Amino acid sequence: MDRTQQREAWINLALVPGLGPKFFQGLAQSSWQPWDLYQLDTEQLKELGIQDKCIEHMLKYPPSCPSKSVEQALNWSLSTNHHLVTPSDETYPERLKQIVSVPPLLFVKGQLSALNMPQVAVVGSRYPTTQGQQQAYDFAQGLSDLGWVITSGLARGVDALAHQGALDNKGCTIAVLGTGIDKIYPKAHARLAESICEQGVLISEFALGAPAVKGHFPRRNRIVSGMSLGVLVVEATLKSGSLITARQALEQNREVMAIPGAIHNPQKAGCHYLIRQGARLIESPEQIAEELQGMGEFELLEGRLKSAQMNHAQPSLEGDQLKVFQVLDYDGLDMESLVNKTRLDVSTLTMVLMEMELAGLLSQEQGMYMRSQ
Repeated sequence: MDRTQQREAWINLALVPGLGPKFFQGLAQSSWQPWDLYQLDTEQLKELGIQDKCIEHMLKYPPSCPSKSVEQALNWSLSTNHHLVTPSDETYPERLKQIVSVPPLLFVKGQLSALNMPQVAVVGSRYPTTQGQQQAYDFAQGLSDLGWVITSGLARGVDALAHQGALDNKGCTIAVLGTGIDKIYPKAHARLAESICEQGVLISEFALGAPAVKGHFPRRNRIVSGMSLGVLVVEATLKSGSLITARQALEQNREVMAIPGAIHNPQKAGCHYLIRQGARLIESPEQIAEELQGMGEFELLEGRLKSAQMNHAQPSLEGDQLKVFQVLDYDGLDMESLVNKTRLDVSTLTMVLMEMELAGLLSQEQGMYMRSQ
């Protein structure tokens, strides 16, 4: 049996309806290879715990006579930058091989080399606050500056902003889908997905045409965390799916990190919970780099880190802008409080606030002004 036959058997077996991650987990722990299973009869397959419907499918569609879904996958892989990646391939993500339920097949669209580059997962709320939106975007940019690939799930909110932050910085980003790779969800992110393919990759373990099903997304999340050295939670409520990703990261022995915020902000409650449970409290991309660079798989260039730390220093301001910046905090102050603290009249203060917001020094949300850096 040659390498091509083994690979074809992997693809065939991965697309048998009803064979899920638990089956492949058991297969990985045994001495069996996919090709071996296709040499067995019905009774022998039953002894391995395979259900009757799966056995019927396997016997009807061996690698030499692939099913329609396998043929579709093979035809899909003939297009430029379309790849089918199995655990027997050298390009399969090494870190993903270490998790409990290894995906038996990955549909990959884009730059295949990105799969084994050093990654940080950036996850969070689908409906982040203005500050959370800025944090997701800025942290992704800062991490890509330091040489990291940004991995996330292409969902609304934090995921999309993290992908976009990396793209706008000419960095690399990976989006893991909870649908078939040909079914972008949400549809509004179709253009974003195409941009990701140009500078990174889209990944899915689901067959072509697989719709957005609720149970798919926790499965997707284990890949997001499994491919990464660490997971950064930007914003999350206590019931957020991001906490599931964080739990999976812990089970996979990955670093879990969270950005704190105002104690009354429900979107930060999940982050505070994770920090109480032992997650790293993170205030800058440089802290993430320092946490992860000692893990032995990625040596951060010292010059990059020092340069980024210098750029992160307090901006050079003077006059009224300095006066405003010194009284601002990250929880936010309303106009009346700013007038009282700065002793500036409303018209002058309004102009200064506008200038500083345009410069990216502050953000405004529901009448509250807060520092952006």
